[in-house]
Amino acid sequence: MLLADIIEISSFLLFWAVDFAKETFYAIFRCRPRKNICNENILITGSGQGIGKLVTERLAKDGNILHCVDINQTLNEQSAADLRAKGGNCTIYTYTCDVGENENIVELGRQIKENVPDKHISYLFNIAGIVIGKSFEEESVQLMEKVIKVNVLGVIYLQKLVFKEMLENYGHIINISSLAGMVAGPLLADYCCSKFAVRGLSQAMLSEMDFLGKSNVKFTTVHPHITKTGMFNNTQARWPSVFPLLEPEWVADQVIIGTQEEREQLILPKITNFFFLPEHLMSTKAYRKYCDVLGTATMKTFKKIRAD
Repeated sequence: MLLADIIEISSFLLFWAVDFAKETFYAIFRCRPRKNICNENILITGSGQGIGKLVTERLAKDGNILHCVDINQTLNEQSAADLRAKGGNCTIYTYTCDVGENENIVELGRQIKENVPDKHISYLFNIAGIVIGKSFEEESVQLMEKVIKVNVLGVIYLQKLVFKEMLENYGHIINISSLAGMVAGPLLADYCCSKFAVRGLSQAMLSEMDFLGKSNVKFTTVHPHITKTGMFNNTQARWPSVFPLLEPEWVADQVIIGTQEEREQLILPKITNFFFLPEHLMSTKAYRKYCDVLGTATMKTFKKIRAD
């Protein structure tokens, strides 16, 4: 082994020890540093309903400029009107856009530049998403393509829209994935595929930033358990005392906190991290059974009511 290899391995072990001590300290004393999100130019997708709407409400202050994007024009404009009526110290623009089509994103970028020509998008919250909740055999190819377009390609298109200027200045990209991007479940083949892809994209971008020696663009990926919004209507948790369905207000708070703390990955609820530990100690068959016992078949009672 070359001396350079020994030095590199030793440096990593030292880094690991210091990082472990720091993370343990933050976990015990809950004193992780948080940055203020103020006077920023922020793009939020899915802002008309669910988690996107609640995150928008929490950002509508402190001189922020909010670019609110949703496919549902009525809900998006009503949400923005409600925020304007509260008289907060922010500026709000609304856009109707299907994020799954790149030409729509190009047009969105043009409109944003018209509204705010002298600022780059410094925060991107990729929250828009859809779920179908059918078996692989039952679901049409067209619906599967729609899920992939919105949940994956939309994230990529929007990241491409803002990334160059972020890299030249600074920025933070927050991608909402799901526990379904960590553990697969039945009736969610296309959705799990899309959320695993979002997780992979975020991890690849973190590696790429390290490779480029850049630290001015941050990435945060959030993996929440099923949240009580219309998106997952009538789903049930098998062990609600351990894995409860999450309150959307709490999830929105955690998204903001995770962004302020520049967390690279946030799994909600945090106790879920503990249950991922056995994965590499089991065969894939055993781990699948283990996940089934924990309750991955939450979609068996799902009834779709939300128009995406």
